Amino acid sequence: MGKVFSVQDRQAVFEYIQSVAAECGRIVALVQIGSGVNGYHDEHSDLDFVIALDSGESMPEVMDYMHRKISAKYELAFFTQNESRHLQNYILSDLLEIDIGYGGYERAAALKPAFKILFDHSGTVEEKMVRSREWMDDSIYSDKQKKDTEQARNVVWFFLMHAAVAIHRGNCFRAIGEMEAARALYIDLLGDRYRLESTRNREIDKLPVTEKAAIRSTFASTESPSELWTALLNLTALVYKELEEIDVPVTQEMLHDYFDSFR
Repeated sequence: MGKVFSVQDRQAVFEYIQSVAAECGRIVALVQIGSGVNGYHDEHSDLDFVIALDSGESMPEVMDYMHRKISAKYELAFFTQNESRHLQNYILSDLLEIDIGYGGYERAAALKPAFKILFDHSGTVEEKMVRSREWMDDSIYSDKQKKDTEQARNVVWFFLMHAAVAIHRGNCFRAIGEMEAARALYIDLLGDRYRLESTRNREIDKLPVTEKAAIRSTFASTESPSELWTALLNLTALVYKELEEIDVPVTQEMLHDYFDSFR
C-alpha cells in the first residue's frame, strides 16, 4: 500500500471485508452504511459497516474474528474497540479508516437513512431496517433535542457572560473560547431542528444558506474588541431565538444589561 490510500485501495479493502464476513458462520448479514452507500463523498471517504450476528452471545467471538482477519491482511496504524458500543475502529497504515458496528440480526435497525445490504442469509434484515426508519428518526432526534435544549438552557448564558468579561479584560483568546462553547450548543440546537448530525459540525454544511450566514456572523476575524462584541451580540441573539419558547434562567434582557456594564 502507498502512504495514502487510493480509490482502488479502498475498493480492495471493501471487497476483502465482505469476503471474510461472508465466510464466518456467526455473521448473518453485512450492511454498508455512511457515504459509501450513495457512491462516497469523494476519494477520501472511509468505510463504515454494520455486522448482524446470529445472537448477541457471539459478539466477542465475531469481533475477535474480524480483528484477526483485518490485522493479518493489513498493517494497522491504530485500532480501538468499544465493547459497550459494540464498535471497532481501524486506521490502516495508508490512513484508510474502517468503522464496524455489531448487533444481533433480530434487533436490526437503521440509525441513519442510508444503508445497503451487502448480504443477508436470513432474508429479514433489510425489512427490519426499513421498518425501523418509521420511528427511529423521531426517537433519536426528539430525545437528543430534549437533552441539547436542557443543556443550552442551563449553561449557554454562562459562556456568554464569561465571553463579555474576557472582552472587557482584553483576553481575546479566552473570549473566543467561551464563544466557541456557546456556538457549539447553538449548532447542536440547529442540528436537532434540521435533523442533521452536529458532532464536530459533521453535517452542518447541509444547513440552508441563511443559517450558515448567521453562524458566520458569530465569528470575529480579528482580535478587535469591537469585532468581538459584534460577534458576541450576534451569537446571543441567535441562541435566544432558538430558545425563545424555553424558560432560560438568565434572560436575553439580563444579558444585554450585563454586557452594557462593560461597554
